[in-house]
Amino acid sequence: MTAQRIEASPQARFLRTPPRAPGWARILLALVAFEAAAFSSLLFGGIGSFQAWVVSDDPILKTGTLVVMWTVSCIAYLLFALMLTRYMDHRPVRAAGLVFNRRAAKALLVGTGISTVVICCVTAVSHVLGLVVPSPPMDLQVPWWFIVVSVLVVLARSYVFQGIGEEAIMRGYLLQSFSDRPTRAVWVSVIVFTIPHIISRGGQQNVLERVIYLAIPFGFALAATCLCLIMRSVWAGIGIHGGFHLATSIARIVGTSDGPINWTLTGAFYVVVALVLASRISEQRWVEIAERGPYAPPAASGSGARQENSG
Repeated sequence: MTAQRIEASPQARFLRTPPRAPGWARILLALVAFEAAAFSSLLFGGIGSFQAWVVSDDPILKTGTLVVMWTVSCIAYLLFALMLTRYMDHRPVRAAGLVFNRRAAKALLVGTGISTVVICCVTAVSHVLGLVVPSPPMDLQVPWWFIVVSVLVVLARSYVFQGIGEEAIMRGYLLQSFSDRPTRAVWVSVIVFTIPHIISRGGQQNVLERVIYLAIPFGFALAATCLCLIMRSVWAGIGIHGGFHLATSIARIVGTSDGPINWTLTGAFYVVVALVLASRISEQRWVEIAERGPYAPPAASGSGARQENSG
């Protein structure tokens, strides 16, 4: 006589629950949530005092107001991502990969480091090619607190306003939602993220430049997706995304120019990084992603399903 017993395990929560909505509906909802969260801070536009604070001559008041508005957008992104995961896909919110723990902190730092290296390489090549602009003059007499505030604002814009929220929907919800077919999930996550950036304001002068500019979001989205799969955390993608904006802000201080060549270089470097990362994802890991999703913790030795035979 043979009996089978399935032991409960922490990993059981991540066993796949097939989404009940068709793929096109999940993509459409993700895009709607993405845009709605991005513009959620405009709700403050009807408050007269907020309008005055945004254009205030007081740097503390102005930047504080901006940070509050960015935080509201970030919270909206997170709520949309978690609600879509829980109520559209009927999966636990942990499946979205947003839990912040030691592994997530490491993933955030690794992603930031990768983007820093990429932008340093792009900056070096740009200077070799002569793609430089005069560095903005620096006032060495500014008070120390102004420097601290400026750094905090750059960090808030890079991670709170850009990285955390956008990655929560695209790498958090969308990547896990389609991960029963991992390769498809990668491309859906990357392409759906890239499309809205056709209307981004990055210095484009015409339609062709708007298309070329897409090399940047496409490239770092591909790298972010691969790193998320390797490190089992959306915080890896947040690191790459936020790190891009952080490193770009620093690069502008040294006079790196914007333009089609720079955008193409940036996208190309990120694609190379993505290819290297993808080569490190084993076949076994792809199978695991299909079975349990991209952010399930590693299966512990001796846990999970166990069969016991008795005669």
